[in-house]
Amino acid sequence: MFVMQRDSSLKHVGANIRAVRLRAHLSQAELAARLGMRPGPLNCIEKGRNLPGARVLHALSRILGEPVDVFFTPPANGTVGGLDTMVVREAAVPYMVAEKTPLWHGPCALPARTGRELAGLPPQLCGMASELSDAFLALEDMSGAVKSAELPLGMAADRTEEGLQRLCGQVRRLLGISDAVIFDYLELFENAGLRIIFCRLPVGVGSISCHDLKNANAFIFLDDVNLNAERQLYLLAYELGRLYMHSPAYYPHLPRPQVGKDRRGKLFTEERAARRFAGLFLMPESAVCATVRQLGVRPDEWTLELLYRIKHRFGVSAEAFLYRLRELKLITSALEKDFKGVIYQYYAAHDNHEPGSSRRVLTPNGRIWDLALTAGRHVKNAADLGKITETLRKHG
Repeated sequence: MFVMQRDSSLKHVGANIRAVRLRAHLSQAELAARLGMRPGPLNCIEKGRNLPGARVLHALSRILGEPVDVFFTPPANGTVGGLDTMVVREAAVPYMVAEKTPLWHGPCALPARTGRELAGLPPQLCGMASELSDAFLALEDMSGAVKSAELPLGMAADRTEEGLQRLCGQVRRLLGISDAVIFDYLELFENAGLRIIFCRLPVGVGSISCHDLKNANAFIFLDDVNLNAERQLYLLAYELGRLYMHSPAYYPHLPRPQVGKDRRGKLFTEERAARRFAGLFLMPESAVCATVRQLGVRPDEWTLELLYRIKHRFGVSAEAFLYRLRELKLITSALEKDFKGVIYQYYAAHDNHEPGSSRRVLTPNGRIWDLALTAGRHVKNAADLGKITETLRKHG
């Protein structure tokens, strides 16, 4: 359970949980017992004092029979929290979008991209993404795995600097990391139930993501051929941002976001806002400032070796970390300019790889192969599992 820290934008979550509980004819004590917690903490959640963690949200979803995102429905006139206690079941209607014309076939029918962006994607991407997502869903079925993500994906955010900062804080708290420095975001996202697939994407496409509204989850595809680990981690956070930026298009209950301008005066398009989300998510201001403060490094005392060591802890590229230091005024302009020149020269000479020992190493497709091993315990799955394995290797 995570303290809400006076975040008024999420106080309606508790009221929504209470509304769904009442609709299910459960007392607070009965629901607390099913959750394996005391009534007191549940009372604090319903009153908006505390925000439930991802595992509690998932348990609430399972017990109350509602997708996690329903608890995040924003307040509206004449409702309790965001949901009318008499029409809670109707609040889940946005997940059934049969009336929408699928842009892609299969479970990847709802990509987190605008129509113009979709028109520019390579034709073969559609078939590949559908084959891989079908394989992932089949493995979940064979393994008896949970299909829904523990991280809510139907949250609204204004495309403004303040709105993106707030969204990053909410997502990090829901993941249970707040402002902590995380070494392995890949494992963190997979533990939250997100489906991440490393594969051979068409030239020019580094990543793509798709909503799976039926299962309150998503698919994130990352190129595993032309990208280094730091770039893959950045695109992982970027695609999560794309999913949130595109959520209002697929979740009718979400308000349309306000669109502001970035620090350069350019409008926050979905793409630009997602990039900003990724930077803020991977390098929270408080975490970067605390790390620098603990080391006692003044703006004019940075060395390249120190920069490489610290950026490695955040899982980002030297270029991205240098930009964040400049943005937070933690490095002098002269040093930043000198370091940028050296870093760019290294990238040019080493095919955009990160310097030496600061390179990250990821273990791609860990969860999907774990599912394959789990499914392989049953002889009845042998034939289907063989086809799925062939599909994964075909695109791997």
